[in-house]
Amino acid sequence: MNEIVKGSIDLIRQLNYGLVYASLEEHKELSRTDLSRLTGLSPASITKITRELLDGGLVVTCGESSVGRGRRQTLLRINERRFQFLSMRLGRGYVDMALFDLAGRSLARHRHVFSEGERADLLASLVRAIEGFLPKKALRLACIALCLPGQVERHSGMVKHFPFYDLRNWPLGPTLQEAFAVPVLVSGDVRTWIQAEREWGAAKNCADAVLVFVHNDIGVGMVVNGQLIESENALLGDLSHLQLEPYGQRCYCGGFGCACTLVTNQALEAQYRDLRERMQEHDLPESVTIRELCELALAGNSLCQDILHQAAGRLSRVLSNLICLLNPGKLLLGGEITRADRLLFPMLHQSLASQLPAEYLVRLQIESTHFYEDPTKPTSVQVHKALRDGSLLLDLLRGDKEA
Repeated sequence: MNEIVKGSIDLIRQLNYGLVYASLEEHKELSRTDLSRLTGLSPASITKITRELLDGGLVVTCGESSVGRGRRQTLLRINERRFQFLSMRLGRGYVDMALFDLAGRSLARHRHVFSEGERADLLASLVRAIEGFLPKKALRLACIALCLPGQVERHSGMVKHFPFYDLRNWPLGPTLQEAFAVPVLVSGDVRTWIQAEREWGAAKNCADAVLVFVHNDIGVGMVVNGQLIESENALLGDLSHLQLEPYGQRCYCGGFGCACTLVTNQALEAQYRDLRERMQEHDLPESVTIRELCELALAGNSLCQDILHQAAGRLSRVLSNLICLLNPGKLLLGGEITRADRLLFPMLHQSLASQLPAEYLVRLQIESTHFYEDPTKPTSVQVHKALRDGSLLLDLLRGDKEA
């Protein structure tokens, strides 16, 4: 019983600190009286919390208020430059890294491409890449946030499956935490992307939104009635193995005709190579990336347009199930295939119209995700969330006392 009571007290303390930080983040400058009014916390609690935040350098004074005829009150704001955090996206053969301050301003960024030798021991290579990127001086690293196109156990930071490298039960979070001695936040990229869209992007003013991310697999992030749908189960939101063709190609999962064998990046690239050979289109490149395929389609190449048209039909079968289930106001698509969005989206609309009742399509908007060209920005939403719920905030205060 005592452990339960202590846990409840610790959680309340964490949430109260997060509430104060979130209020300062939203309103920029506030007095202690303002904070008490906005958060509903007592003046004594506000005094205690702000004193700790001031002592830890997370908050600084920034002048005095002059409202009313009473005593002038000291204004507080977040010390945005006190700490920095590293935001990363681990992709197919590369990692994008960016250093941010607490206001979300980018201080430095770099893409590291892994050589074949580095891929053999990816975790050690990633640690070396981070060490090479981080500045040697004047750095107070608050945490590391990382997303990747795979299945992640959110709280442990264990990667259950990273398809491109075929890594399973990969101790990514624990290894980085041991190497850099800071909290590490690891997430599947679709979950991170839908959070960022909800916070800053296309889904900001939309209560019901779905994000479908097409890359090495097909991931889904869902916001229903303003709430992110999530679970401790790493498999939530994975549509890669929805069967589209019962007698299709065998999938690595053991099934046949899974969506990931038909509409992912590598599937479309393979379809290009096969169709080019069968159609004897030898004036075209022997192989292309998905980006190059999209560029050829936009330039008017009929073979690549046919591949996109077929992909839109197959993808619409996946999307129609989601739309029937959730009836979202916005459907956001992410991945390199959206580089051909002005061709792909009309194809999707046409195909969906043949599969769904009209009332499902009346309010539906299909858009590209806002953050695909800046993959480190969505990852940073994990850090802002951890500051606002107080969990990272208390870690920073404890670390400052121990130092």
